[in-house]
Amino acid sequence: MDFRIVLFENEGYATARGDKGVQDILAAKTESGYIKEGTFPIIITLYQSCWEWWISPKHQKIDFSMFSADSWLDRPLRKNKPIQQRIIAALEDWQKKYLRTNETIKMISSGKHILYHCNVTNVCGDAEIYCFDSVINSMSDHAQAELITGNSLIRYACGNVQIQNLADHSIICELCGNAVVHKMKGISLIRSVYENSHIHNMLDNAHILRLNGNARIGTMGGQTIVDRASGRSGIENVSCGCVVLGYSHDVQIKKIEAGSVVLPLHVDGYYRPTLPFPE
Repeated sequence: MDFRIVLFENEGYATARGDKGVQDILAAKTESGYIKEGTFPIIITLYQSCWEWWISPKHQKIDFSMFSADSWLDRPLRKNKPIQQRIIAALEDWQKKYLRTNETIKMISSGKHILYHCNVTNVCGDAEIYCFDSVINSMSDHAQAELITGNSLIRYACGNVQIQNLADHSIICELCGNAVVHKMKGISLIRSVYENSHIHNMLDNAHILRLNGNARIGTMGGQTIVDRASGRSGIENVSCGCVVLGYSHDVQIKKIEAGSVVLPLHVDGYYRPTLPFPE
């Protein structure tokens, strides 16, 4: 999540999403006279890899030395307790707005939500989610998932769903319609990809069990695996260390680099050979 904290010189703070959110806050505060000429707020960014801090800022150890302090601070941020307390307060405010923990939810159809240990029947509409160790039965319409990570499970993603990052041990059972996954990484798994769905990048040890219909993968990298490609599916680039274990005559594979393994699909039965690297 592109989460920013704006710390003002007069002890106040605000939270924002991305550069535009920061600029909107600064413009509004300047117009109201809250920010005076010659003062310089500190802008702090929390990266997606630091998601544990949003879940429980009081219980997770924050490494404040990773943040650079602006010139008006009288000592480094890692030693400035008042500034650290304001950062934690900003995190807690963000938590109150967006975090949902240990909930069973029938539908999420709008707004932004951080799901942690939740079970959701349907995410739809224009909802935006960040999913950690949660189960979603279906995603549909124009719903977006910025991040699916931990041991999360999405049983069915269809429509015009957009998923930015599928990571760690996350699983999507079925990806269809015009759904898009921009990046698969970690040991993530998609069991079936079909219709016009699209995966831009498969990295690390990501795994697809079946790719068919008009589904397409942009790039395979790392040690990724496609167990079976059929129909009119396409793979733009198969790089070193990747495996396509079976494909039919109408599958398009545009580029195969040295060190890749591509095996044709046998009509009279599909046999999965020993992989050239551990599963």
